Amino acid sequence: MRFHALQTNPQWERIRENRAAIRAALEAQRPERGDLVVLPELCETGFTMRADIAAAPDSAAWMGQLAKDHGIFLQAGIARKVGGGTANTATVFAPSGEEIGCYSKVFLFSPGGEQRAYAPGNSPVVIDCGGVRIAPAICYDLRFPELFRHALLAGAELFTFSACWPSARLHQKRAMLIARALENQAAVVACNRTGSEPTIAYSGGSVILDHVGNEIASIGAQADTLVSADIDMDALRSFRSSFPVASDIRRSLLGL
Repeated sequence: MRFHALQTNPQWERIRENRAAIRAALEAQRPERGDLVVLPELCETGFTMRADIAAAPDSAAWMGQLAKDHGIFLQAGIARKVGGGTANTATVFAPSGEEIGCYSKVFLFSPGGEQRAYAPGNSPVVIDCGGVRIAPAICYDLRFPELFRHALLAGAELFTFSACWPSARLHQKRAMLIARALENQAAVVACNRTGSEPTIAYSGGSVILDHVGNEIASIGAQADTLVSADIDMDALRSFRSSFPVASDIRRSLLGL
């Protein structure tokens, strides 16, 4: 399995055009069958607070078909109806097109009023993707390390991060991604959008890190481009075994 972040430039609230751009990028760059591809947060619309627009009723079906067409594992940042509200999710599909997991963003971006538009999730989700146990996270989640610690204790080996992270704070994102990798001995595939929205500029910076925070691959602000890498999961598992940090976690401090 090879790992990819597909860095896109969503047009504001234009689902049809954004789907076409995602499909065209995958068709042009052709990840191998069985690979994992991560898309940005709210990749169909941009970071809109119009949940009624973002939560297109056919989003999961469309993304599932896309995964099936390319034979890939696909993490899509999409809004979905969950219970009585709408959640900002990272939904994961298998190469068969089957939905195999859905994570609802736990930490909503209160400075932007996200909590008024979307309902929060309550816990991490760990998903088996071809023998690799991934834990999706979304943008503002990155500032809350307890979420990633809980994911580690649930078996996560790789954090897959979908974001609309602004240019002004890009250096903060990178520092925190490295920290999350280091403190949890976990690899990271982080996909950020590029381009702009009505009041915010983005500059991509998608990156893949190994379990000790080393950069394996990264990209600047190019749109509709894959950043791709192999991740040595055997080395990750061996390192965890030889330096078992997780066994020294004080679970009581995490409410466990």
